[in-house]
Amino acid sequence: MADKKKGRRHANPDFRHRVPVPVPRVAEIEQHLEALLSPSLLAPRRLDRPDPRQPQRTIRLRARLLTLPVMVAIIVSLVWRRLGAVAEVRRVLAREGVLWVKPLEVSEQAISKRLDTLPAPVMAELFGEVCARLQAQPAPSWPGVEEWASVRAHFPLIALADGSTLEALRKKTQALQAVDGLAWAGRMMMMVEAFSHRPVWHLYTEDAAANDKRFTSEILAAVPPGGLLVFDLGFFSFLWCDAFTEAAKYFVTRMRHKTSYRTLQVLSQGPCYRDELVQVGIYRAHACHHRLRMVSVLWANLDS
Repeated sequence: MADKKKGRRHANPDFRHRVPVPVPRVAEIEQHLEALLSPSLLAPRRLDRPDPRQPQRTIRLRARLLTLPVMVAIIVSLVWRRLGAVAEVRRVLAREGVLWVKPLEVSEQAISKRLDTLPAPVMAELFGEVCARLQAQPAPSWPGVEEWASVRAHFPLIALADGSTLEALRKKTQALQAVDGLAWAGRMMMMVEAFSHRPVWHLYTEDAAANDKRFTSEILAAVPPGGLLVFDLGFFSFLWCDAFTEAAKYFVTRMRHKTSYRTLQVLSQGPCYRDELVQVGIYRAHACHHRLRMVSVLWANLDS
């Protein structure tokens, strides 16, 4: 009976063990990455660490195999080539190299240790300079952008905003849940152009538990008058909605399921959609002062 169940379990492709396969190298992407992360950007920086005897001082580490340019190449390759583990990083690095790094033989322990000691402020500073370089470049042309020409003509900027943290990783990893007082890398906020994905604004804080709403004033200031910002429910608040209206700026987001509202005017409707002006938060002490436009669409038999 056990053999029969075992055979049935492995016969289902959904239960088979999946081995992560790295994305193959693409010369055009690698040339673009190497142009952004040029040696002139990485050469002046060295990996320093605090002196355990005198915290106010830093110890300059001697040059090793895993220098800052090598670690930057590894980290970027982890993302864009989807390397699923340190063992895969070691294998790819030894067999073919990554980006500007030629094939290099190092151990998994050495890579893991260097990733643990890599200073986050150094990477944050490097990320800021790369964003500045991207902003100075002309916007790339993406397939299908022409179809949105009429929409883009109405706004000086259409942007997307979101935040990211490693807290989700801790919740899904039992080994990390057992570690008390583990310091996370912090929280990062990002705003990019909707059609080119060029960075518009970014922010980094060491507080990994920081809520998205803490940075709403900085994000709103980065949107020009008449601009349109798309964000998720992590930013949703009546005060922020009013701030957009009062600043003559626009936003698109979802409505919380338990948010109370009253329909003021139906602009148009059909079998699969409804477009209306609403007053939001009618039973709240601090309701939304300005009316909002709500568009409901029937999607997969669900009203959203």
